[in-house]
Amino acid sequence: MHEIELKFGLPAAQLDTVRAELARLGADIARPQILQAAYFDTPDRRLAQARAALRVRREDDEWVQTFKSAGLNTMVRVEDNQPATPPASSAHGSADGEALQPDLSRHHEAARQVLMQALGWQPERDPPGHHSGLMALYRTDMRRTRARLTVAEGTPHEGMVELALDEGAILAGEGPQQRCEAVCELEIELLSGAPQAVILAADAWVARFGLWLDTQTKAHRGDRLARQVLPMPDRPVAPASPPDTPPTPWPIALESALGRYTRAMSALASPSGPVAPDTVLSWRDANRAIAAVAHTESAQPWAHDLAAQAEALAQRMAASEPTQPETLTALARSAEATRLALAVFTVLLAV
Repeated sequence: MHEIELKFGLPAAQLDTVRAELARLGADIARPQILQAAYFDTPDRRLAQARAALRVRREDDEWVQTFKSAGLNTMVRVEDNQPATPPASSAHGSADGEALQPDLSRHHEAARQVLMQALGWQPERDPPGHHSGLMALYRTDMRRTRARLTVAEGTPHEGMVELALDEGAILAGEGPQQRCEAVCELEIELLSGAPQAVILAADAWVARFGLWLDTQTKAHRGDRLARQVLPMPDRPVAPASPPDTPPTPWPIALESALGRYTRAMSALASPSGPVAPDTVLSWRDANRAIAAVAHTESAQPWAHDLAAQAEALAQRMAASEPTQPETLTALARSAEATRLALAVFTVLLAV
């Protein structure tokens, strides 16, 4: 199945206000859901290189094994959830990875194909995949507060979304070598109805609570931490396209620009260290690419507004001081930056 969701960072000053709004919508603030997961990959990060993730997670008293991989864009991902066997070490178990072991045979065919290609897994010889080189590289410990909301009721964009506030940490390694990254993010996931409902809910919450789009998944952040504990080779760089490549259809060009835009924006909005100059350049280039597609497709009904948004943001980018990371972080967290991404998602959903 496909998961349709967006993730957002939120200002610390708004955390209590967001909790209160979730409570108003029916969330049980006093009893958040406990989510503890171990994420598995090979030491050379074959799943990460395939843009996939595999976890075994305790969800209160239930255990679930989940495979995720890249979908149409950062809003739509492939997700396959299957019941998992609790660790044999105890009745309740833990998610520290020591007693957990995924069973690859549980997954559906689409997930199995990715696992076979990425890991060299041979189901006929090793049905559960216990000899595929997987190990627990990092883990997460979260408290989730969630509520449901019906959006755009009575319109073609009506849908029900889940608003999930995750608070906790991602951890890699043990003892003195352990690395930890705090997490506080809001996920807006489509439960039923039109995908546009996610964007409409996101736009409203960005305006009310100062949220910013952050497409860095927990798997992405955990992999980054794991590399600090267990050095791993960098992902191979794709070769540049030859200059005589045929023109790219505009939806593909726009989707590619959006991917670069959201990756760079997320890295700037939630930096894990010094901001790399290449990240700033990538964000600006992606913004220009979005504007270029809008100008090229000027007959499209969305083109004028999208070009105007991208050009207005480009002016703010030009006025930002590259040597002052805080100005770039503030811009990446601005409503204008997130709304441009939401506008592109809206265009792509209509294709």
